[in-house]
Amino acid sequence: MLLEPSGIYIGLGSNLGLGSKTPRDILLSALELLSQNGDCVTTLSSFWSTKAWPPNLGKPDYLNAVCRIEPADEEPLALLQRCQDIEQRMNRVRSCDDRWANRTLDLDLIDYNGIISANSTVITLPHPRIAERDFVLLPLLEIAPDWCHPVSGVSGKELLRLLHQSENLNDCVRLD
Repeated sequence: MLLEPSGIYIGLGSNLGLGSKTPRDILLSALELLSQNGDCVTTLSSFWSTKAWPPNLGKPDYLNAVCRIEPADEEPLALLQRCQDIEQRMNRVRSCDDRWANRTLDLDLIDYNGIISANSTVITLPHPRIAERDFVLLPLLEIAPDWCHPVSGVSGKELLRLLHQSENLNDCVRLD
C-alpha cells in the first residue's frame, strides 16, 4: 500500500475553562497563538465532545479537534516547543501523578509529514497512541480522509474500524 503525503497535524483538547474562557475559547485562542508564531493553520476539523478518561470519575468532558498546519519552519521539535509554550500560556499543568488529569489545553503533534522518530526522550512521531484514540482519529479523518499511519501503513479508516471493533471508545460526538 502506498502512503499519501501525511501533512502536519496537531490534536487539540481542553476540558477546563480559564477565567471567563470556555474550552472552545481556549482551543480558538491556541489556534490564534499558533498563527501569531508564524504557523499557518490551513484546515480545522469540527469540534468533538469526548468523555474524560478513565470513565466515571466525574471529570468534565473534553472538547477536541485536529488541525492541519504549515509550520513557520521545517523543524518538528521547534513546532513541538511552540505548542508547549502555548500550553503554558494557557496555564496547562502537567501532572506526574495523573496521566489523565484535567487540562486547560493539550496540543499534541500527531503527524509531521510521515516522519518516524521513536526517540521518546525528545520527540516521538507519529504520536504513539493515535490508533487508540477515536477523539484523534475522528477529527483527523474529517480533514484528511485518506490519512495512513506512517509506521504501519494502515489507513486511518481501518484503524478507526478496529477501534470500534474493540469497543475501546471515548464516546466522541461531533458538535458542529
